[in-house]
Amino acid sequence: MTPPPLRDARPATSILVAGYGALTSGILPHLAGLPDTAVTLTSRHLTISPHPLVPLVRPEDIGGDRPDVIIGCFADDDHSRAFWHHTRTVAALTANSPACIELSTISPIWAEEWHHLLQGHGAVPVESPVTGSRPRARAGTLTAFIHSATVDPRAERVVEAFTHNRHLFNAPGHPARFKLLYNAWGAAILHSLGVYARLLPQLLGEDTATATEIITTDGWMSVIASAKLGRVHRGDYSDPDFAATHMAKDLRYARDLLGDLPLLGLTLEAFEEASAAHGPYADFTAVGAPATS
Repeated sequence: MTPPPLRDARPATSILVAGYGALTSGILPHLAGLPDTAVTLTSRHLTISPHPLVPLVRPEDIGGDRPDVIIGCFADDDHSRAFWHHTRTVAALTANSPACIELSTISPIWAEEWHHLLQGHGAVPVESPVTGSRPRARAGTLTAFIHSATVDPRAERVVEAFTHNRHLFNAPGHPARFKLLYNAWGAAILHSLGVYARLLPQLLGEDTATATEIITTDGWMSVIASAKLGRVHRGDYSDPDFAATHMAKDLRYARDLLGDLPLLGLTLEAFEEASAAHGPYADFTAVGAPATS
């Protein structure tokens, strides 16, 4: 007699993704494409799932499938804390000792607390802020800055699904510190790109096109300019790859970490002005545009 087929067999890996935005919209298809894996999504804002293979679960139903991996991607410390301290999340942490991957750009203070919190519940914390924004999330080529006290094969398999480069740090909170410095540095470069790009027509008139071609194709600035200057010139700030309001938040965290550096203060002010002028969810290249009256 042929035995009946197994029904509803549990996949090898169950993944819960918490938080939905530009980043998670890009990585969901890569997670859903992993073999022998089931992915669910929870979000405070969505009413239907954005992916046909990824069911949407309500926050109060978190942990019902005893996830092996939990991925968090949140706007700030407050939203991250709310999720990881939620009673249903805590129940999932203690029930199955999942590998927990925090992709958010958070403060170092909360990052260190997060490691202790999860370890206290028997889970495996993997601090892993990422860079690359939406285009590289969609391509599965994000870069991750990682610290974990334990090498967990479940977490490694999941992170490898949507990253190209993975850099290991030796202490909890170090990925968070580096990500804030990295973002502040890059934001200052982007701000300066907008400042000087606006001067080209004034100085060069009809030769602006030639100057733009040089800046975007030749020399050390070309990598940055070719990626971002087009949006500035087009005024194309809708459908953000990374939102101006999120960069402003990162810069405030960076100011708490680095102190009142003059360049950091100017850059933060510019992003706050861009967010006010063009909307909080304008693409962060809006910092290169003149403020609207």
